[in-house]
Amino acid sequence: MTLPPMNEVVPPEVRERLERLVDELPYNEEIPRRSGDVAFNHAWEIRAFAIATAMADDGAFDWPEFQGELIRSVQAWESNNDSTTGWSYYDRWMEALEKLLGDKGMLDAEELDRRTAEVLATPANTHHHPPAREPVAIVPSRAGEGRPHE
Repeated sequence: MTLPPMNEVVPPEVRERLERLVDELPYNEEIPRRSGDVAFNHAWEIRAFAIATAMADDGAFDWPEFQGELIRSVQAWESNNDSTTGWSYYDRWMEALEKLLGDKGMLDAEELDRRTAEVLATPANTHHHPPAREPVAIVPSRAGEGRPHE
């Protein structure tokens, strides 16, 4: 499955395929949604979602295998917690993906731990611009005009 570059319209066939995959997921009623669409609260969540769906699409594993690991991950969390405090669908998603890829020999646990520690030791905004919280307007320049005077 080839996705379009960022900020471009997703082709209907790709959107339909992803929607089918999501509909097949266990506990899909727990998936955060906004206006009916799958929603992500953090950038890592969409990355995890994209990695799993792309790998399944490329044949690295069968979607039912991932579903089974996701079910086990959710059930394990539920058996160890009495409330929904701390619940995150995508934490369970990552746990399932890491387990599946580890079991298939595609992910080395020690390398994952090393890289995780490296990422966690890096300050949050390293190599990134601070997020812009205000709307930004892009106004194309007109021929012969420079920047507006302040």
